[in-house]
Amino acid sequence: MRSHTQHSKTILAVMLLIAASLACSPPEPTENIDEVATSVAATFTELARDPTATTEVVETTVPPEATDTPTLEPPTPTNTATPPPGGVSMNCDGTYQKLTVVDNGPLGKTATLSNWNGSAWIDVWSYSAGDPMIKQIEAEAGMYPFGPCRHFIIIPVRYSGSGTVLDLMVYEWTGAAVSQVYFHQGVHGSWWKDGDTIVFEESLYLYGEPNCCPCTRQTLRRTWDGTAFVETDLVTEPTYTGTPPAHCTP
Repeated sequence: MRSHTQHSKTILAVMLLIAASLACSPPEPTENIDEVATSVAATFTELARDPTATTEVVETTVPPEATDTPTLEPPTPTNTATPPPGGVSMNCDGTYQKLTVVDNGPLGKTATLSNWNGSAWIDVWSYSAGDPMIKQIEAEAGMYPFGPCRHFIIIPVRYSGSGTVLDLMVYEWTGAAVSQVYFHQGVHGSWWKDGDTIVFEESLYLYGEPNCCPCTRQTLRRTWDGTAFVETDLVTEPTYTGTPPAHCTP
């Protein structure tokens, strides 16, 4: 009885496999149906002839379909810091500085550099010209751009008296301190900025001429090259035309 039951289960398993195979297979032409029927009949005949025969059922595992996981790009950081009023990033490093010049009356003018700490201005450097009867900071003092990402502090100081000597001082902010990068002094001096160049014009006294009447004027050009102010031009011209006056001869 047990053998008969096992035999019936085997036949049933074969029938289920064949039915599944037919269901999953694409439709074949009509002429193949007879071949399938003949094969099925032969299988059942063999099982009937040998009741001990078994059919091995092979289980197969279908791998899950692969799915592509998109790579998420990190969000681009945005600079939300708002520059403080009057602030300039002297080195384009995200920090901000400002220069103020205050007239203290008989005590003279004082130039002060302040650094923004995120909530307030902190004074980090100052220059005072002292007694204005001796010398004073001129109105052109301020921050000036050189190149795409640098600002320098330029402080022109004029001495009183007939010589009218001009000191031109240029400073940089290093991020921790103020450092002088250029200095020039000239009698009857004047200066201006031409692009990344500082032009300084002054009087030269070559023949012992009186202070009022120099025989020669010199124009010096120094250009910021990214590391220093280098001399790019020097022109010397007489202040007279034609025959030099007596005080302009050796």
